[in-house]
Amino acid sequence: MNMMTGGIVRLMAVQGQMNIRTSHNGVVGYQKRSKRQRLASAMVATGAVRMLEKFPQRNCLVVLNYHRIGSIGNTAGDPNLYSATPRDFEEQVRWIKKNYHISSMDEAIAFVEGKETFRRTGILLTFDDGYKDNYDYAFPILQRHKVQGTFFICTSYIGGSQLPWWDQIAYMLKTSQKSEMVLNYPERLSFDLSASWMQVLDRLLAIYKSGHDLDKDRFLREIGLATGTGDLRPNERIFIDKDELKEMSEGGMAIGSHTHSHPLLSHLSQEEQLEEVVSSKRLLEEHLGIDIQSLAYPVGSPDSFDGRTQAALREAGYRVAFSFYGGSNVAGRTERFDIRRHHVGIGDGEALFRVRTSTAAVMGKPLF
Repeated sequence: MNMMTGGIVRLMAVQGQMNIRTSHNGVVGYQKRSKRQRLASAMVATGAVRMLEKFPQRNCLVVLNYHRIGSIGNTAGDPNLYSATPRDFEEQVRWIKKNYHISSMDEAIAFVEGKETFRRTGILLTFDDGYKDNYDYAFPILQRHKVQGTFFICTSYIGGSQLPWWDQIAYMLKTSQKSEMVLNYPERLSFDLSASWMQVLDRLLAIYKSGHDLDKDRFLREIGLATGTGDLRPNERIFIDKDELKEMSEGGMAIGSHTHSHPLLSHLSQEEQLEEVVSSKRLLEEHLGIDIQSLAYPVGSPDSFDGRTQAALREAGYRVAFSFYGGSNVAGRTERFDIRRHHVGIGDGEALFRVRTSTAAVMGKPLF
């Protein structure tokens, strides 16, 4: 045990050297096979992961966060929002079910409130935004394996075909015919589109997320003008509709709020934050006939919500809320309005997925 723990600590030293990119929600994607992926493959090949799977599991809650399920090539928006193919997702569910306890939302809430303990590490499967592919692919897989997933829904997106802001930016960039893009707002900035539009996407998403005083609608219009794509968008439905959402709820899935319109809550006034979390809760409850107890913060980074947000959640009657920047959820030391979640990415590969999940079960949080 000590030898393995010491080895894990030494392996953690490589973390600062990884080649990664982030999308609208802090989602990590890989431009090429990273050092952490190679390291994970080595841990699987040498049997280290099999040893970790046999270690005593901590009384902790590991929350995995997915976004889209499907093929990257099919999207009009940001390809980095894809967490797994249907085949890979099914393999992940099968492996987790074999080695750990797949927690329901009710169990997770009870754990956070100190009313539940896990003899085997609890793994909670969560999905953000409410893309239709969650219904098409994730829902039937979860039903087939008789386990629950939790789907955090933006109520203004239900049944919609309009791309959300992060997908709008991606769509405008990758359909642009220009080799250079010049913005005049929020300041004059030029970008080379002839190389990698994904790198430009990273920078524009960062501006959008960090700009508390940014006129976000104006910023999107400026990108449309600069790319020459204007307001063109696909005309097919990309989000779950009301009937599908009700079928999922009645089929054993847990439903939570992802606000009404997916704003960065900390950028809003106290009144606007309260309206976002109250209206989404009310709309979901009226349609589904259930009590909505959980919310996932849009973006989910430490600066995307604040004390005012948590006050709004308490006033609205939520019991728990989920962030998205990693960390541990250990018994007796988990904040109910800051339950940590970990990214699952389509580019991670099976080895990295297994290493991250198994080390979380042993250490309380993933190795990397």
